Amino acid sequence: PTPSRFSPLEHYLAVVNNFRGDNNAMNWESAFKRWQEEGDEDEGDDLADDIEACFPTAIPDVLLIPAKSESTSSSCLGKCLPTFLELLHRSLLHTLKNPGMLGLRILMYTPFTLFLGLLFFNLRRNESYDSVHAMAALLFYSSSFYIFMVVAILPFLAKERLICHKEVLNGFYHPTTQHFALTVGSIPRVVILSLIITIILTGMVKLHNPVYFFCILLLALWNAESYAILMSICVSNYILGIIILAGIFGLAMPLEGFMLTPSMFPIWLRWLYLCPFHTYVFRSLMYNEFSDGSSFGERVLESYEIEDTNIKNDLIVLLGYSAVIHCVSVAVLLLCHKRKLRKQKDL
Repeated sequence: PTPSRFSPLEHYLAVVNNFRGDNNAMNWESAFKRWQEEGDEDEGDDLADDIEACFPTAIPDVLLIPAKSESTSSSCLGKCLPTFLELLHRSLLHTLKNPGMLGLRILMYTPFTLFLGLLFFNLRRNESYDSVHAMAALLFYSSSFYIFMVVAILPFLAKERLICHKEVLNGFYHPTTQHFALTVGSIPRVVILSLIITIILTGMVKLHNPVYFFCILLLALWNAESYAILMSICVSNYILGIIILAGIFGLAMPLEGFMLTPSMFPIWLRWLYLCPFHTYVFRSLMYNEFSDGSSFGERVLESYEIEDTNIKNDLIVLLGYSAVIHCVSVAVLLLCHKRKLRKQKDL
């Protein structure tokens, strides 16, 4: 209820906008439910009567968590699909209207890629150590820097998560529906960024097989975005999420086979070579560039211990890698959602 001698408009805005954490959101909802129940019992509460008269059906649907119904799978699908499409539409609009999701990343990736193209412009391809090392360094940079900069979207994902949390408490949808909509909505971003990088580098540096280069880079950024989405679920503070995700990507860089080949790893650490998805990205890019059938290319691949690489198999591994990340994300979402529902019952 509005305090005496207080502007109702300012009071409502102050209360509704006070979603700074899980407890505040649930406490506000619980307090509103209690006030609503007390208002129904109090005959002199005109405000509660006015709300019930004007919104006889909206309040229970919006504010109360719907009870589990024994509906068929078809009716469940019929309810979830429109919600998913609406959330997907909102996610795509958010990508277009919010410059931080795509626009700033294009402005950030394009100059860096142009700089790389100018730096390695028409790189001499000869059978020398300098030539091989320069190309390997370029591919290592492409498999590390672009992935690393995905941490920039975590602040925007954190805002999306706050909106999702509020709407889930209101019973609009299950959090996994929003997760899948957000995941599918990230595909256009990844495609656009990968296409820009591929066009610039393959055009200026004359890299081999642009289609394979695009597919490898696409799945690399897709896995990085999947990690970012998972981190936004696990960590409420996006600054902490940026630090953790940057640490994960930073640890993966020395393990992908450029700084040290797998045989040079300590014996008890060699298994780490296959853990980060960066490994499959880097060795696929290297194989795509040097598997030209020449004896020199074979020697280069052997020196990096990736002569047995199969690009198609690594692409499948990268797809499976992202699927595992999203499975973990869904599991974390279900666990957190169950905890919140239990907390609500306690309140």
